[in-house]
Amino acid sequence: MLCDCKSHLILAIVPGHRPSPDVPHFRRALDDALSRKPIETLLADAGYDGEHVHEYAREQCGVNTFIPAKIGRPTQRKPSGYWRRRMANYLPRSRYGQRWQVETVNSMLKRLMGSTLRARNYHSQCRELRLRALTLNVMILRRREVFDGAFLTPFAPPTC
Repeated sequence: MLCDCKSHLILAIVPGHRPSPDVPHFRRALDDALSRKPIETLLADAGYDGEHVHEYAREQCGVNTFIPAKIGRPTQRKPSGYWRRRMANYLPRSRYGQRWQVETVNSMLKRLMGSTLRARNYHSQCRELRLRALTLNVMILRRREVFDGAFLTPFAPPTC
């Protein structure tokens, strides 16, 4: 899932089959999100750590990436790739602290829509996930419209 930290809108969701690494879905998710909204900075968890991820996002898509370099066996040596080495040096002082916003969206999705899927086969489950993401986006937009619309009319004191 790729979402906007400011609005909590889900920009892309790529369902997978069974528990598996997220890296194979990265390009599709980023391309889907970029087709909807320009992205300047991407914060991702350690599951997306890979030099090829940084290269694709930064060099081909023009998106700054902040991904902790934690894949592989723990060692005292710095990572070998250029971008992964930069992440190891720079990430503790960066905006990576905002990645919790994605966890907030995930929590909203599970809390408002339920944490279990009702569909039984894989393709129906994918459709259900996409529908839930779309429904959450509509709920966020509707709430923002109602909330913002409340301030469009000036406050008038009650008349006696």
